[in-house]
Formats: sequence, C-alpha cells, structure tokens
Amino acid sequence: MSRPPFDEGAEVTVHYLGAVEAGTVERVEDGGRVLVVVTEADAVLEFHLMASAHYCTLDRSARLGRAR
Repeated sequence: MSRPPFDEGAEVTVHYLGAVEAGTVERVEDGGRVLVVVTEADAVLEFHLMASAHYCTLDRSARLGRAR
C-alpha cells in the first residue's frame, strides 16, 4: 500500500451531520486504513478507510477531512 494520506500529528476536520470540529491524528494503524483522532473536545474517534476512499467512523456518524 502507498503512503497513508494522513500522518500522525496531522491536523484534520471531523465532519458530523451539521457540525464540524478540529482534531489531530493520534495514530495511524493497519497500514493507513485506520486512523485514531483526538478532537478539540478530547473525544477519541476511530476512522476507517471505506470503499468510497473516505475515512468514516464505523457507525458513519462522522467523516474525516483535511484541516482548513
């Protein structure tokens, strides 16, 4: 697999339905297929690479994006 699109320490944006929050990639796991993100509210979320090439939580309540 090529280099993951997000590195540990990268600033990201967490997109919820109708809201966004800043976060930081804490860990990159499974060759870049899983990202653990800590949000500015100290929530720890696990994002998985989906077939759509987006990172989402398993319950699909949040999607990951690049920091603005």
